[in-house]
Amino acid sequence: MSEVINSLKVAVQTGRVVLGEKGTLKGLAKRSVKLVVVSSTAPNSKRLVEEAKKLAVKVYEFPGSGWDLAAVCTRGHVVSALGVVDPGESDILSKLQ
Repeated sequence: MSEVINSLKVAVQTGRVVLGEKGTLKGLAKRSVKLVVVSSTAPNSKRLVEEAKKLAVKVYEFPGSGWDLAAVCTRGHVVSALGVVDPGESDILSKLQ
């Protein structure tokens, strides 16, 4: 699990991600999101997972809370979900295949 968290950190730092449930849903609608990460406490996680599966986008259920996911993203607010648009120098997409 720590390898995935480290890869997620690299994706946030070097790639392009959209934060939040609304942003992730918009990214899915535009078909720009390649991976959806949902915290275990995300209020609308079911909707995100359904939309991602409709579009054959991989979903990673983050084992921590929105605050834990925020810490990975170095944000000072809850991050319930995020969408990876461009992984940058991260290998997260291949690790979760």
